[in-house]
Amino acid sequence: MTLTNGSDQSTGTVASNELNVLNFPSLENVDEKIPRLFAPEAQTIVRDRWERLVTSIDIPATAEDVWRALTDPDKLKLWLAVCHGSLEQLHSDCVLDFEDGEFFLCRSIAVKPLSQLQYVWRWLGIGQATTVTWQLESTEQGTRVTVIEEALNPPWDWQTWNGGGWPGILDQLAAYLRTKMEWRWPWRRMGPYVQIELPAPVYPAWDRLFNPASLKYWLLVMQGHIIPEQSLTILMGDASGTVQMTVHEVIQPGQTPPSFLPSINFSLSRPAWNSSVGGRCWLEPAGWGRSLFQVFHYGWENLPAGLQFSERKILTRFWADAIQRAGLMFRPQEIPGGPHNWS
Repeated sequence: MTLTNGSDQSTGTVASNELNVLNFPSLENVDEKIPRLFAPEAQTIVRDRWERLVTSIDIPATAEDVWRALTDPDKLKLWLAVCHGSLEQLHSDCVLDFEDGEFFLCRSIAVKPLSQLQYVWRWLGIGQATTVTWQLESTEQGTRVTVIEEALNPPWDWQTWNGGGWPGILDQLAAYLRTKMEWRWPWRRMGPYVQIELPAPVYPAWDRLFNPASLKYWLLVMQGHIIPEQSLTILMGDASGTVQMTVHEVIQPGQTPPSFLPSINFSLSRPAWNSSVGGRCWLEPAGWGRSLFQVFHYGWENLPAGLQFSERKILTRFWADAIQRAGLMFRPQEIPGGPHNWS
C-alpha cells in the first residue's frame, strides 16, 4: 500500500521525516501574540514585620540608683539575672543568666550613663536578635524609666509572651529599688523555650526536619516515629542518658485552618521523674522564604521538687544543641557537623 503525505495508514500518525514540513506561520511566537492568562504570575518578594514594644514606669528613685540597678552585676542579680561581663562595656559579649539553663547573650551598642543603655541580645545565644533600649528621665518624683524592644519578624505571639510589653520586668525593678529585696524568679515552671531561624519556607523546612533520616541526626532519635500516640527514644547525651517522647498530636502543613501551619504536641518523661513534662514544637514564617523553628515546654511542677531545677537545665542544653543541629541541615554542605552530644 502507498503512503501519502508521510502518513502511516495503520497508525494514523505523521511520519517523523515529514514533521518539519508542517508549518503554521500564524502560530509562530503565539505566546507573545496572546500570553496565557496570569502569565507571568505575581510573586511575593518581601514580607517583613517590624514590631516595637514600649513600656514606661515612674520610680521614686534617682537616675543614679536606677542606672546602677541596670548595670551593676551585684544589683542586676537581685531583680533580673546574673550578669557575666559588663553591660557598660561597648561591643563586648555579656550574658544575662537566669541560672535555670536559659540566658540572653548581649552586646551593648550605646552607653550614656544616667540616660540611655542600649544592647542587642539573643535568647540562648542562637535565637533571633532584638534591640533593647533603656531610657532614663529625671522627674520631680524620681525617674521615668522607659524600655523599648524592637524586633524584625519575631514570633507571632511575641508581644503576648511579654505581657503586652515589659510591665512585669519594670515592676520588679521598681520593687527592688524601693525595698532592696531580691525580686528575681527562683525558677520557672514553663520553659525551656528555644528557637532558631531557618533559611527556608515553612512547608519545605517541615518536610526536611521531620523525615526519619533527619530526626536521627538533629533530634538523636534512637527508635520510634513521629506518629500520634507513639513513643520515641531520644538520646540526650552520653552523660545525660535518654528521654522518652510520647507524641500526642501531629498537625501537618496545610491541615488545619486558619494558619495551616504545622506543629507537634508531645510530652517527655524519664524513669526518675515519675511524671511527664508537656511540650510543643512548631514552625511559622519569619519573613519571605524563611521560617522560625520553636520548641517550648511546660509543667515542671509535676516533677519531684528535687529534680525540677537540675533536669530543666539538662533539657535546656539538649534542645539548644538539637536546634543548632537542625539549623546546620540548611547550610550548603553535604555532611553537616554539629554540636556534640557528650553532655
